[in-house]
Amino acid sequence: MQERVKDLLKKIIDWWKGLKIKQRTLIVCISAGIILAFVIIVTIFNRPEYTLLKECESASEGAQIKEILDGEGGYTYRISDDGLRVEVATSQIGDANLLLASNSIISDQYGIDKVTEGGLGVTEADKQKRYIKMLQDELEHDFMGMFPAIKKATVMLHVPEENGTLIAVEQESSASIVLELDGEFTADNAAFLARAVATALGNDTTKRISIIDTTGNMLYSGDDNFQITGSSNSPMVVKQESEQVVGMKVKDALKGTNNFDSIEVAVNLVIDFSDTRVVDHNYYAPENSTQGLLAEAHIYTSDSTAGGGDIPGTDSNDEPATYMVETNGQQSTTTSEEDYKYVPGERITESNSVGGIIDYAGSSAGITAIDYIIVQEEVVKNQGLLDGISWEEYKAQNSGRKKMELDEDYINVVARATGIPAENISIVAYEENWFVDREGLDIEAADVIVFVLILLILALLAFVILRSMMRERVPEEPEEPLPVDALLQSTPDETIEDIEVEPKSETRLVLEKFVEENPEAAANLLRNWLNEDWG
Repeated sequence: MQERVKDLLKKIIDWWKGLKIKQRTLIVCISAGIILAFVIIVTIFNRPEYTLLKECESASEGAQIKEILDGEGGYTYRISDDGLRVEVATSQIGDANLLLASNSIISDQYGIDKVTEGGLGVTEADKQKRYIKMLQDELEHDFMGMFPAIKKATVMLHVPEENGTLIAVEQESSASIVLELDGEFTADNAAFLARAVATALGNDTTKRISIIDTTGNMLYSGDDNFQITGSSNSPMVVKQESEQVVGMKVKDALKGTNNFDSIEVAVNLVIDFSDTRVVDHNYYAPENSTQGLLAEAHIYTSDSTAGGGDIPGTDSNDEPATYMVETNGQQSTTTSEEDYKYVPGERITESNSVGGIIDYAGSSAGITAIDYIIVQEEVVKNQGLLDGISWEEYKAQNSGRKKMELDEDYINVVARATGIPAENISIVAYEENWFVDREGLDIEAADVIVFVLILLILALLAFVILRSMMRERVPEEPEEPLPVDALLQSTPDETIEDIEVEPKSETRLVLEKFVEENPEAAANLLRNWLNEDWG
């Protein structure tokens, strides 16, 4: 191997030594020009180009954007002297757009200014459509630039028509996103995209954002981050939050079947908001007793005697007591009173019920679900379904929805998950085709120009080298001597005026110039002159 290399180097050196000085000079100049041109091209195309990210309303907003870019790291940007104009390298504009959107800042790339230009024939509806199309393209481009796992993104936006009504003003826009993935894509990534899309649409929440992949897996549903605040005393707010909680249970139950990509739930809960207070008194006797506990006792005894009687003392106590009243001299009175009061044991139970009890038996739920069927142009073409028909015509013929026949098991699943009776639940489901166009070649004009220039430079260099290496060396033939008459005819016939004596005449100057430009011809001419004179 080393000998081959040495032989090759020797051949190159010998080839180089065999070249004339002009050929060497030409090759060196061309090589230097190629290297210089390549350096210039690389410098021009590697020089960062900046694109406007945000025209800030205040310097504080510019400082906030600067802090966000610095915190994320890796961004090449510049800020104007007044701090109001922030520009980012064009290659990073997609990432920067999503970064600002995730922080609830709308980039100027998503602004309406790009679609408002137009003549008098452009209506507001046309501008709205152009804006939606522009926003879809921008989001798709940014998604693929931000996450390497996203091979292709398809975004469909629905922006409510502004008809001046309060309902249209309060209604949020919705977005459905289909991702073709080639790698790991986590739930946090999906939540990041949902937040960015909601910000670009001007939504306060991500409730109406759904993200799926081309295999039909639900990556993000709008209610995934819903939480009950518990800070409102309004019955209407409590009812709405409770219905959203029940709706989330329904979505979770139906998503578990993996048969639907988009689920919308409307729940009507019957809630009793009246307050109730119940007091229960329970009386009972103590254990092993037929009566209650002694609470009070009153015993009173009185004894009095008058007239003849027995002897004083206790001797007469053995005789039975009598209550006879004598009228003839002797009297006796005896009084006895006893009062007892027993109370049973008492247990008092008091329960207070605050309003907000759900009557599930009287509540109801309505559910609409869509199963998106991914239809790719390449697959359809390979199946021969586009024979004699264009892709746009095929989409028009198969763009409608088809109602699905559902089993009662779906209703039973919802009933078990919510507690609402099955007869109060209604589910309507459809199948809808989601068309994915074939990707074109992702080649920009700058890439084509660079490729053509490099190809031309390499071709020119190869031509010069090969032409020099393959040129046959032909021995130089001596030039024929130039006759004196031809030399004299080649010089202009000028009349020299004898006005002044000059250091060099015009004829001398012409001859010297001829000798300098044609030294070999001059030498041959001189040799001929000498041969003619002394021959």
